Amino acid sequence: MRLVKRYLIIIIYVPFLNIFSQKEVYFNITQFKDIKVESLQGIETRFLLIPSEYQSGFLSFPRFLYPSVYIGYFNERRIADCWTLNSTIGLKYIATKNPIWQAQYDSINGNYATGSGIKNTFEMNLDLGIEPRWYWGYKKKYQLGISDLNSGWYLSIPILFQTTLLNTPEPVLNLGWIPNYFQAKVNCTPTLGYRQAISKRWFLEGNFGLGVQVIFGVFSNNNIYNNGFFILNPTIQPHGEIKAAYTFK
Repeated sequence: MRLVKRYLIIIIYVPFLNIFSQKEVYFNITQFKDIKVESLQGIETRFLLIPSEYQSGFLSFPRFLYPSVYIGYFNERRIADCWTLNSTIGLKYIATKNPIWQAQYDSINGNYATGSGIKNTFEMNLDLGIEPRWYWGYKKKYQLGISDLNSGWYLSIPILFQTTLLNTPEPVLNLGWIPNYFQAKVNCTPTLGYRQAISKRWFLEGNFGLGVQVIFGVFSNNNIYNNGFFILNPTIQPHGEIKAAYTFK
């Protein structure tokens, strides 16, 4: 009777052992050179603090940190085994503080503007970005089964173009919600970050970096400043954000 039981156990469990062993063998025979990051696309939300700087020459020193929320679309395309090129477009909402500008008349120098105090203001920006990104250690994470949605550490150099679409009205430069003049910012920020998948479609990211920002624009039909193109000295700015994203894959 015992002998019969032993044979039954062997007949029942051996097929299951074969199935699991086949899965393990299949996982282990994936060649290292064939492991590649995923291409993803979807919707993302970023939470960040934007510094307002006091500029002295090339350097800038943060005085205020403005809360900001970004909502947009991202398209992350694989360009090499552990490299992606991430393009983004979206809207950024910023609560800021700006001077209370007043227009005054100088009979010698003409019109000019002076600031009298600080007030809370609002901006909505259009952001366009492109970001080459390297996921280091990705292949080892893949072999350990912890690389879903390109999870892991990465290094990147995002280049961001942003311009203001709406802002709080004020009596000198922006008489309405739509800016009276064109102004744009270009940022280039070497960044260290980490991504973690929390489901098959959702992931979280955190990153920080230190980069350079250039502001330029064009004044036209303005009684305070001369018309024409302007560009401000580049400034060095810190950057940090937390991101939640949903991917369609």
